[in-house]
Amino acid sequence: MNAVMLNTFTPDLYVQYFRDFKAMIDSGQPVNAETMKPLWQNYATEISDEYAS
Repeated sequence: MNAVMLNTFTPDLYVQYFRDFKAMIDSGQPVNAETMKPLWQNYATEISDEYAS
């Protein structure tokens, strides 16, 4: 049996980022660059131009 584990090391501020992101998903809001922009701005995060479209 195989298992996959994802482990992240995150500054304290970004713990809430993942909670906010989960709340966005739970609300049924689509996840795309446009809907994520307000969340990213709250956490001084920018997406690479390579993935912006």
